[in-house]
Amino acid sequence: MHDIQIIVRPARTSDIERIMQLHHHARRVVMHFGHEDLMQMVKRGDCLVADTGPLLWGFICSSSYQKELATLRGVGLINGWRIDDGLSHLLRPLENALTARGNRFLMHLAVDVWLAAPLMRQGFTPHDYIIHFERAAPPRPLLPEYQLPQATLRALRPHEIGDLTVLDHQAFDWPWQFSSGELVKWLMIADRLVVLEQENRLVGYSCMQVHGEQAQIVRLAVAPTLQGRGYGRYLLADALDFAAQRGAMHITLNTQWRNAASQRLYKGFGFRAVGRRIPVLIKNLQPG
Repeated sequence: MHDIQIIVRPARTSDIERIMQLHHHARRVVMHFGHEDLMQMVKRGDCLVADTGPLLWGFICSSSYQKELATLRGVGLINGWRIDDGLSHLLRPLENALTARGNRFLMHLAVDVWLAAPLMRQGFTPHDYIIHFERAAPPRPLLPEYQLPQATLRALRPHEIGDLTVLDHQAFDWPWQFSSGELVKWLMIADRLVVLEQENRLVGYSCMQVHGEQAQIVRLAVAPTLQGRGYGRYLLADALDFAAQRGAMHITLNTQWRNAASQRLYKGFGFRAVGRRIPVLIKNLQPG
């Protein structure tokens, strides 16, 4: 296998079917997207393939996440290709391409256990862990217990995206901050996105989606200067009530291992951690 010339190049639309075949037959594959997403990533130049002519030996895909930060979304290696060799072949040109686009960091959520250690051998380091929480829908409304006379809960107005972006960046550390573009996306697709207003300024917000009996709280944020005063509890109670009203039986959310305040809030509302912690790995593409 070492005598075969492997060429790493940008994926073409004609490679999509070969990538999907590799996805179905290879033992070492991470692919957290569907066929349509793959087509869009290939068209944007976000995927590379390792090609020998007759065979596709591997692929790697990334997406821009926020300014200077990209995420590793997919990797596949042909059976028999050593993981470290395959990653070395694919990562170097990917990192060069990302750097040329202005990215300084590459992040991966290591849901697939087999990929974490090889990525760390390629220079990725643990930054944090994602914790998954869930609870049953409340049997009765919770919001009356957490009223805030000094704040108003209302829908976000489109012209307030800039103010909401500032609030989000104050409430969350890098790399968890949402860009204005991502907030616009959630405004368009979320089942509920509401803000808390106090004295003519935004002081908190929540965002959630409901799919049948499952609901997910995508975001819950409070201005740092007001945390610990009941704003987070008010937003969380509202989100849980909304999910129950929509017929959801279970509500889930994710938070970070380092975010102890959020964990206390969720546990206080009956959420429990389920599953394993997901390592968040980040590589600095421009060290020094």
